[in-house]
Amino acid sequence: MSKEILTLKNVSKTFGDGDTSTTVLKNISFALQQGEFIAIVGPSGSGKSTLLSIIGALLTSSSGNVVINSKNISTYRPKQLSSVRLENIGFIFQSAHLVPYLTVKDQLMLISDISKKNKKENSKRATDFLQHLGLSHRLQTYPNKLSGGEKQRVAIARALMNDPDIILADEPTASLDSARGKQVVELISHEVKSRNKAAIMVTHDERVLHVCDRVLHIEDGKIIEK
Repeated sequence: MSKEILTLKNVSKTFGDGDTSTTVLKNISFALQQGEFIAIVGPSGSGKSTLLSIIGALLTSSSGNVVINSKNISTYRPKQLSSVRLENIGFIFQSAHLVPYLTVKDQLMLISDISKKNKKENSKRATDFLQHLGLSHRLQTYPNKLSGGEKQRVAIARALMNDPDIILADEPTASLDSARGKQVVELISHEVKSRNKAAIMVTHDERVLHVCDRVLHIEDGKIIEK
């Protein structure tokens, strides 16, 4: 039986106060199982990125509970949320957000430096990840010499480097052509299944939805599962 990694219970988010307040999310509830890859789609301004930021401990909800591995992070203080991001979450963004002055391998080693884990073990881990993703010939290459698809593969390896429970991908195919976009999403799916992780992808790209296990539609701040 799959383990429940993430549970959202009646999560709402309001920005501003009084007459100027705007409620972006309204009583969002769903669960994410180990080994599951889901997509969240919806029109611009529907609350997708806000929802991803709350799940990723970058924002706190106004009400409701976010539970990761049986721990309710909704009551956590900033320092605790920082630990959640480091230990439980792997982020993949619309553009790869690689550090321009770091080589491909050093992009991954930066994560181990932050987490203060064994440097020698992490060096091997980084090399193995990059080899697995077909980037062994790019270890000492800088981002400006990489293609868009290669940059996103490095971003995927970096997201997995801290062995997170949940991978959050925000429009990971936006800067890629159709073929590269499909490859990147299939790669995320493969890593989720083979490593028993869980992933949520916010996307406008309907061409890659068939790769996901479930698609959640968000409209006017509410989830509609189809």
